Amino acid sequence: MATETNERKLLEPYAYISELPGKNVRGKMISAFQSWLRAPPDAVESIQSIVDQLHNASLLIDDIEDDSEMRRGQPVAHHIFGVPATINCANYVYFLSLQRCQALGNPKAMQVYTNEMLRLHQGQGLDIFWRDHLQCPTVDEYLEMVQNSYVHFILSILKLDKTGGLFRLAVGLMQAFSDCTLDFTPLVNALAVYFQIRDDYINLLDEAYMENKSFCEDLTEGKFSFPLIVAIRENPQDTRLLSILKQRTKSVQLKQYAVQIPLHDNLSVSRGILRHWGC
Repeated sequence: MATETNERKLLEPYAYISELPGKNVRGKMISAFQSWLRAPPDAVESIQSIVDQLHNASLLIDDIEDDSEMRRGQPVAHHIFGVPATINCANYVYFLSLQRCQALGNPKAMQVYTNEMLRLHQGQGLDIFWRDHLQCPTVDEYLEMVQNSYVHFILSILKLDKTGGLFRLAVGLMQAFSDCTLDFTPLVNALAVYFQIRDDYINLLDEAYMENKSFCEDLTEGKFSFPLIVAIRENPQDTRLLSILKQRTKSVQLKQYAVQIPLHDNLSVSRGILRHWGC
């Protein structure tokens, strides 16, 4: 077993990202669902810790896989501590959270943890496949991915398999300790869709968001976000967006062009979807 000193060394990237201020969406969501589920407070406290660990560890991996430069307005962890140490740290935290879940002594909780972590990685894997093979998914394929992933844990801010995965994990763990038998999956998936498309939308347009992320970071990462998918699918003969995505450009001028033409005309679709899921 690692000594306390060595443990601190192993967890330096995790400690760094955990100290960066976030939106506390996970805590608010868990509190909201607790009003229905009424799980034991000590179990909820452990579940909150598990979800926080998984969320921050997943961000360490996401930033490496996306070749990101900034996270919450600060340099990404792997630029400070190096890629190998950051990968090892994130994986270590995954197992620490698994150990904590096991300590809950609830077989159903362990099943929920395993299933949602599998779905999380399936969603992230599809996201990476589409990006690296320059293969634009359909809107339905994208929404399914969002509902299966991290979506970033109820809680992260989200990607559904990716985003919804952490949402469902948090709610599923709480429900393992609750007498409530209601199926919250449709609500959780709706939240995941809403938050992911919102994140995609403001990544391209919101000036305040750009202060904490590089300008139009999704374009630099070559990521098929929802507004890009709609624009590409609506006009498959126009290859400009695909060409820009392929370059993973850092040019502000080129990214401004991409947002304006032809992407700009399709942003109303994203706004309509947000209104639908946000009702």
